[in-house]
Amino acid sequence: MVLSLAAGIVALAQGPAPGAPANLTYQVSGGSVWLNWISSAGMTPTFSPTSSFYRLEAGATPGTTFFTWDSSSLGDTPDSRKMFYMLTSFATGGVAPGNYYVRVRGVNNGVVGPPSNEVVVPITGGCQVPGAPTDFTGITRGTNVYMAWNDGNGGLPTSYVVHARYQPGGPIIAALGTNRPPATGTEPPAGGYLNVGAVPPGAYYVQVYAANACGTSPYSNEILVNAPNNGPAVRTPDAASGKVPWFQIRDLVAQIGTEARNLGYLSGTPGQSNDSCRERPGFPFTTNPNDPILELQKTQRNRYIDYMVAQLRARFDPRVGYNAKVTRANAIVAGDEIAYHWGSDAAEGSPSAYFIDTLGGHCTFGRETVDFRPFFIEYGRWTAAGAF
Repeated sequence: MVLSLAAGIVALAQGPAPGAPANLTYQVSGGSVWLNWISSAGMTPTFSPTSSFYRLEAGATPGTTFFTWDSSSLGDTPDSRKMFYMLTSFATGGVAPGNYYVRVRGVNNGVVGPPSNEVVVPITGGCQVPGAPTDFTGITRGTNVYMAWNDGNGGLPTSYVVHARYQPGGPIIAALGTNRPPATGTEPPAGGYLNVGAVPPGAYYVQVYAANACGTSPYSNEILVNAPNNGPAVRTPDAASGKVPWFQIRDLVAQIGTEARNLGYLSGTPGQSNDSCRERPGFPFTTNPNDPILELQKTQRNRYIDYMVAQLRARFDPRVGYNAKVTRANAIVAGDEIAYHWGSDAAEGSPSAYFIDTLGGHCTFGRETVDFRPFFIEYGRWTAAGAF
């Protein structure tokens, strides 16, 4: 907020009002609660937790508020706060039994936006049956099928079962189980996944349900899986909720990373043109970790990350792009991170993305390590980085 004087009038300069967050959902277990929502449109990326953040409100009756929480409170240092303040999730424990009416708003440079949908979060102190999984989605490449879904409102699932049939409502021909990742700060956001390789040729009607110690949920939506599918990768359709579920593609990322290494796109020789940390035009080459030039080398496209992004777009899904790592100074892209756009919004500049690291020890020149892992607790933005 800025005060300015003009002709004796005091004007308040504030940011534009953000849109309402969407699709607020919850899972509960005992006195613990997990909330997820979809990003507000129009949030200004100032990278200052005090100016743009999310505000959660809870009340004992619809539309009332006796508790507020701001995402700007996350983190205990300025650097950690700028990693967390725009995350679209919340978790807490020790909540007393009762029904809580919860909504979330975006706050943009002093302007509080409209509320999301309101959900009633029931806390019983005990176990609750999961809700039906939502947004069940499949991607078939050859005879490999990647499946993913979001959790429905209800008890926190501990496992899922996928059922396949030859026709809707017909006899079950395959039942595949998978456990939910542990509910921690680094878990995939509110959902599950299952990768199935070498699927026999055919057409399959597939659903998934969730389970925990209290019981099982209803079925998800039903999808049709045709295998094999050897056509070019196409963009996965937007999910009904606006949030494409998290697809576990770590093995595919590792395979493509190995190819990139074998092709010489990741060199251990400092100064080589195919090194992942080349010098930028007009700047000398350095391997000094304290030299700011190294930061400029790390935050650019390179042949290693270009190869991986191009191959993932061709083999898996054109939703794949780069991470414009907004938590790092001078960032153009993170030279070793892949972004997968899950949102229904425009991709460029969107915070609605999952991120996958592809390299440990980036810019350590020959000491890089294999490190293909997703991360969910750091804010980023999807970008094409001029590559497509």
